[in-house]
Amino acid sequence: MTKATKEDLYKQVINKIDELEPELIEVCKFIHQNPELGLQEYKASGLLCDVLKKNGFKIKKGLAGMETSFVATIGHSKDKPAIAFVCEYDALPDIGHGCGHNIIATSSLGAALGLKEVFSKLKCGKISVIGTPAEETTNGKLPMIKAGIFDNLDAAMMIHPSNHNYVTRKALGLVQVDIEFFGKPAHAAASPDQGVNALDALILFFNGIALLRQQVPDDVRIHGIITDGGKARNIIPEYTRAEFLVRSVSQRTLFALLEKVKACADGAALSTGCTVKVEIYKDKILYDMNSDDKLAKLFYKHLENLGVKGEFNKETTHLGSTDMGNVSQVAPSIHPYLSITDKDVPSHSSYFTKAAISEKGLKTMITGAKALALTGLDVLVG
Repeated sequence: MTKATKEDLYKQVINKIDELEPELIEVCKFIHQNPELGLQEYKASGLLCDVLKKNGFKIKKGLAGMETSFVATIGHSKDKPAIAFVCEYDALPDIGHGCGHNIIATSSLGAALGLKEVFSKLKCGKISVIGTPAEETTNGKLPMIKAGIFDNLDAAMMIHPSNHNYVTRKALGLVQVDIEFFGKPAHAAASPDQGVNALDALILFFNGIALLRQQVPDDVRIHGIITDGGKARNIIPEYTRAEFLVRSVSQRTLFALLEKVKACADGAALSTGCTVKVEIYKDKILYDMNSDDKLAKLFYKHLENLGVKGEFNKETTHLGSTDMGNVSQVAPSIHPYLSITDKDVPSHSSYFTKAAISEKGLKTMITGAKALALTGLDVLVG
C-alpha cells in the first residue's frame, strides 16, 4: 500500500470520527450521568452494544461469567491482523466516574467506528471491541483472559484519562490480602482476663505494616481497611478482619513483600494469643503494564500529528494498578494516559468526576479515539 493511499485512509478515519463526534459525546455523557458499579453496568454495556450493532458489528454478550461483558467484531475469527479496542465502563461508589471510564469506553467505541469506515477497503483483518466490566473491583479482564478472549491479538489498545499525556507509563503490580484474627469473647469489664482480643491482634498488625513501610522500595504501596472490628464496646472482640492491597512495580519485590505481610500477621497473632488466617489471592494478581514499543511509537506519532505532545514513561511515582497489565502479558498492548484537565486533579475524586465530562475531557475523548483508530489502521495495513 502506497504512502498516499495510507494517508488518504487516515483522513477518512479522522473525518468519520469528526462526523460521529456529537453521537460519541452523547454516549460519553450518558455513561457519566448513569454511573454503575462493577458487574452492574447494564446501561453502559447495553448502550455500547446497541451502537456497535447498529454499525454492523457482531455482538457476543455475557462472556467469562459476567453479564455486562461483551465482544463486538467485524471480520472473521481467523482473520489477521486482529486488533481490539478495550472498553471500561464501571464507576466508583458515591463519586461516579471519578476515574473517567466513560471516556475510556467512548474513545474505544469511536476508534472502532472510525476504523470501520475504511475496513471494507482493507484486504484482511479483524476489529474487535472488548467490553471489560469491573476494573475497579473484581478486575473483569482476568476471567476474560482466562477464557481466551484476548488470545491471538496483534494489538489490544485503550486510553486512560489523566492529568498528563503519557504514551507509556508503568503500573504497580497488585495482590489482595485478607487477614482474619480469631480470639475469645468475654465481658470487657467483668472478666477481661478470660478473653483473647482479636482487635488487639489486628491493631498490632496495622502497626507492623506501618513499620514495614519504612523498609520497602519507593514504588511499594501497602494499604488496607478494617472490615470487621468487633460487635460491641463491652465485649472483647473474638473476630476481626481486614482487607489489604500490596503493590509494587517489581513482581519479585511483590512476592517478597507478601511473605513480610504474612509475618506481620503471624507475629500479631502470636503476641495476643489469637489464631490468624491469611488469604493471599495469587490467582488474581495484577501485573505491571508491559507497553508494546512498536504500538507506543505509532500512537505517539499520531498523537503529535493531532496536535498533542506526549511523553514516554517520564513519571515513575504516583502510580496505580490496572488489569490491563495482565492483558499486556498475553497480547501486544498500549494503555496511554491523556490529560483531561488543565491542572493536577487527583483521580478517584469528585474533582476528576467533573473533569471527565468537561469540555476538555470530551475533546480528549475524541482525540484519543482518533489516535487509537489510526494506530489500529497501521497494524491492519502493515
